[in-house]
Amino acid sequence: GEDGNDDAEEDEDLEDGEINYARIDHYQLAHGEWSEMLVGVDRSIKLWRGGRLDSYRALMIAGNCNGCGGFGIGKSTDPIKAVDLAGRRAKRNIFFVDRYQGNGLTSHLVGKMNSTKVFLRATDNGLRGNELCTEILKRFGITNAVAKAHGNRHPWNVVRATFKALVTHESMEEIAIKRGKRIVSIDRAMRMQI
Repeated sequence: GEDGNDDAEEDEDLEDGEINYARIDHYQLAHGEWSEMLVGVDRSIKLWRGGRLDSYRALMIAGNCNGCGGFGIGKSTDPIKAVDLAGRRAKRNIFFVDRYQGNGLTSHLVGKMNSTKVFLRATDNGLRGNELCTEILKRFGITNAVAKAHGNRHPWNVVRATFKALVTHESMEEIAIKRGKRIVSIDRAMRMQI
């Protein structure tokens, strides 16, 4: 009898029409159409006594345009196998971003990898800036941001720096908890640009 009451209470909570994303597991949000993009394939040559050994390294970014994305690196003696391995690893190495109003960022972000610095600025007038950074943001479903890359703009460093920046992103709920304020008041302040 007690289990039935608990189920009834949960059903009442769900009938409100509001989706509580805090209850949803992140990995459930990872389902859906998966978009992949091959950033590049590099070849390295190692000289041996009997000749040379060629190996290939592929970098791929992926995402479902719904707050989930990742990148993968694959290495193999065959370029096709390296690309396939990079795609599989991109699906395992998933990052989650709680977007502001479904398409933006809550604040400016900075990521650094070696001598590469990536700046992601929150805006409300479209996506522009570094091409590789914007492609990564598209995979996350972020369409309002400015991406800038300074220093050594090698694709491998730019990808890692962009994901490092996105990891530091905080949702409205996290900001409200840190400041000890209500989400509504912070959201209103952001919209009024106070």
